[in-house]
Amino acid sequence: MEALQERPLGKLLSAIVGGFLLLSLKGSLRGVYLKGEVPKRPLVLAMNHHSFFDGHLVWLLSRQKRRTASLLVAEENLKAFPVLRLLGALEARRVREALRRLKEGAWVAVFPEGEMRYPGPLGPLKPGAAWLARRAGVPLLPVACRVVLRGFEHPEAFLLVAPPLSPDGDLEGALRGLLQELDETLRRTHPRKTPEGFREILRGRRSLEERVRPLVRLLRP
Repeated sequence: MEALQERPLGKLLSAIVGGFLLLSLKGSLRGVYLKGEVPKRPLVLAMNHHSFFDGHLVWLLSRQKRRTASLLVAEENLKAFPVLRLLGALEARRVREALRRLKEGAWVAVFPEGEMRYPGPLGPLKPGAAWLARRAGVPLLPVACRVVLRGFEHPEAFLLVAPPLSPDGDLEGALRGLLQELDETLRRTHPRKTPEGFREILRGRRSLEERVRPLVRLLRP
């Protein structure tokens, strides 16, 4: 499957799979909102993991920056969905290949909690993300994520990005603080307002009331 990636057929299939991911995001979420800057340089992206869409969102960030991103995932997930290899996904155990890709300029993305968790406080982190960054000599990029149902019909995704850390930086402290900041921001923001400082990077499915609002305005006397 990886050898296929560089062939014309592989590139076509990659584009098709990416199109399905984009349709999934647009059809399932009201929107994706980002605060912070994501550098284009090679890095290890470390994000909390609590929703079905987390892998989609990593892909979206890399697409926004026109970077190749390799998401490290559990082997059973790749066996169930082998087409994800066409988008760069790797079994978590394949650290040598991850290092090779980092040294070639790609991103490697990791869910350092090691599993999908209930959307509460950050869980304990495994050392893999920091180890990869240290061995490859690239920074760590902490990203906090929440996919939440607020004041609209469909959930919204919020991504809060911290400045890059050195490989020996306190990833757990940075990511924990970032997630707390994101949760507090969402708590104090009206459910129908975009939190201050966030910008929409993907417009998704509007609520029924939003879709019929123009018609209602036309029918008003």
